[in-house]
Amino acid sequence: MITKFVLLLPLLLADVSQGLADPLSDLLAKGNGSACFERVYDEAHLAKNPRQLTRSALLSLKAFPESDGAVVRIRFQRRDGVLYIVGGCEWTAKANLDIEGRKLIDAFKGPSGLDCHAMTSADGNSAEEGGDFPVDLRDGAAMTVYMPESLAAWRSIARSGPADWIDFGKDDNAFRVNRTDTGSCAELADKLPWWE
Repeated sequence: MITKFVLLLPLLLADVSQGLADPLSDLLAKGNGSACFERVYDEAHLAKNPRQLTRSALLSLKAFPESDGAVVRIRFQRRDGVLYIVGGCEWTAKANLDIEGRKLIDAFKGPSGLDCHAMTSADGNSAEEGGDFPVDLRDGAAMTVYMPESLAAWRSIARSGPADWIDFGKDDNAFRVNRTDTGSCAELADKLPWWE
């Protein structure tokens, strides 16, 4: 009996360690504290999806030293202009749940993923929440960002004044973005501080 336990112990420990894994921390550690993801939609995709406003999505994750999470910065280039979102993300075993435990977005596969929150003020002092959105982060090579019906965003990188509430319709509610060089996100990190 002891021999069986000794043989099974490494498998049991592997299962426990996988349950405790934090893909966000692993991703940021491999990228010296940051990671960049991008998606540019080609003309063929946009022709098949004429109601999609989004032309490209650029997402930056940067380690936030005061927590286990990350600062998230997103730029959406859309037919109706450019949008900038700034907020925070943390890895959680049960992402995509509201305070009552109900799913925020039905399309999110989960249950684990990044639990992200948008800010409404550039200085970070507003008590108003900018909305929640989950991110499906699996292997670090790609991830899917799920947008709610509306979320706080700015129409300028200068972020003067509070964020506007921007609608994300059913054609602009999920974006699969691929890992790219962190230099692609340098402008987002430089010009969109966590707060001023």
